[in-house]
Amino acid sequence: MLSCKEVAQRASAMIDGELGAWDMLQMRMHLAMCKGCERFIGQMRITRGLTEAAGEAEAEQDADDLRISAILSQLHEGKQTGG
Repeated sequence: MLSCKEVAQRASAMIDGELGAWDMLQMRMHLAMCKGCERFIGQMRITRGLTEAAGEAEAEQDADDLRISAILSQLHEGKQTGG
């Protein structure tokens, strides 16, 4: 059976789906018996989800900023050409 330290070391690989069948089985067996590690993995999943959501929101904000900059540039050019 895996130790808590080994579970912590393999946690990211588990969440990313990078573990083989045997390693995944060992992780699941440990998590079924160790509530501390189960909570740890749960917190990692939540953190991963929030990080991904924040990255998506930032990308959307960057796209909005580019659109606003383009509009402002067009307006500025229009003023300079008298249009």
